[in-house]
Amino acid sequence: MKNIIIYLKIFALFFIYFFSIDNVFAKKYFGYDSVSPMMIDKPFEMNSKERKEEIKQVILMQKNLEPEELDLALHEKQLRPETVVQHVNKKLTRQKFPNLYSLLDRVGDTSRDVADNIKDHFKITRPYLVDKNIEMLISPSKGYCYPSGHSTGAHIYGKVMSLLIPQKSQEFDDYANQISWHRVQVGMHYPQDLVGGKQLATLLIGGLAQNQEFQLDLKKAQEELRKAGVI
Repeated sequence: MKNIIIYLKIFALFFIYFFSIDNVFAKKYFGYDSVSPMMIDKPFEMNSKERKEEIKQVILMQKNLEPEELDLALHEKQLRPETVVQHVNKKLTRQKFPNLYSLLDRVGDTSRDVADNIKDHFKITRPYLVDKNIEMLISPSKGYCYPSGHSTGAHIYGKVMSLLIPQKSQEFDDYANQISWHRVQVGMHYPQDLVGGKQLATLLIGGLAQNQEFQLDLKKAQEELRKAGVI
């Protein structure tokens, strides 16, 4: 009997932990192959003049990097909806706005899948692995670098939030750009990766706008924000 109680307690703890994990059952709005890699700019060849100029730009940015900027880049490493949303409005918490974060979780998962698929298509090696003069100033991200997943994610979160709170659209866009450039400064991306990421975010928001499930989830988030007096 004592062993049964112990097992029940362990199961209860596991159950609580498992279902408390954010985004554990987030369902994607569409598949990773819904956006062709050919729909964004083709990346520069690794030995091209343009790529070499970008490498010089990364090295220069690292030389001028302020400690405060590095701290921000570390904070943004694990890009989650909260990273973008609460930068603009700290009161918009996951606990108080479950419909909002359910929407953003699904958007984030969709964005990551599509971006990772395109990265695997182009296979562009990260800057710190290409040139010894570029430092890895943050724990490395897996996989390839074009387009930037952080740029895609930050901009898609910002674009969705701008649909919900239009008066804050410039703040969301500015912060998405800040997150993106920090990724260059820490040696994870080339500047062109940010361009590809922003292009992909624009394509994704266009696809999401035509998705019925997204439209329904967006409406739920709008009603939630309206009820709370945010919009």
